[in-house]
Amino acid sequence: MYTFAVIALLAVGTVKLVDFLTDSVPPLRPIKSLLTFVGAIGAVVALDFSMFAGWGVEVRDATLGVWITGFCVAGMTVVWRAAFGYLTHDRAEGDETLGEHRPLRKAA
Repeated sequence: MYTFAVIALLAVGTVKLVDFLTDSVPPLRPIKSLLTFVGAIGAVVALDFSMFAGWGVEVRDATLGVWITGFCVAGMTVVWRAAFGYLTHDRAEGDETLGEHRPLRKAA
């Protein structure tokens, strides 16, 4: 249970750090997803944290377990962004994962 909580809290920390960086430095906005992956994997590698060790699962290569945990933290950021979007009714129009938002054109 604590392992899942650590993953979830690392993910929310990554979301807020990336949001802060992209709001403070506008040229970073186009690479928001890349910053999310780098931040999540960097935090997990810096902590040397593996969810497999926390759950008692044997992994042949411990370093690979740490990296997979980083990707899981990066994946959990999607859940946090969706939850924040639902709670605040902010659809994150500037987020690159939602694509470009253009008004509809009249065809006829």
